[in-house]
Amino acid sequence: MLNEPVQALSIGCVVESSLENRSWRDAIRAVTRRIADARGDADSPLSVNVVFHVPGRTLKPEFDGVRTGRYSKANQLLMVQVAVPELVPEDPDEYLLDAVSAAIAEAEDWAQRRGLGSDLGVLRAIVSRA
Repeated sequence: MLNEPVQALSIGCVVESSLENRSWRDAIRAVTRRIADARGDADSPLSVNVVFHVPGRTLKPEFDGVRTGRYSKANQLLMVQVAVPELVPEDPDEYLLDAVSAAIAEAEDWAQRRGLGSDLGVLRAIVSRA
């Protein structure tokens, strides 16, 4: 990760490697590709890294919904964590894209409260193209 450029919107996940989680892993991988393709070289005043937390046998998110995580002032990068349900919905891609939108809204609120600029329309546009 050293010397890698910070992307305006990126996706990550915390998930056990198990057969039960394969559907979530596959869906997250697909949405990650869609976001990367739609992102191009977009620039945003605040970059957001959305990290999906997938429940498993031994690893369970300690929260529900969406919450902010770490912020890197040097990179102007905020991590937003999303706990996904154990049961995969009928359309996991749509669920994940909606969750990314919710994460962007959370980041926007977080930035407003700290006076860091609140217009993350560039990120919402990436999701709408994905």
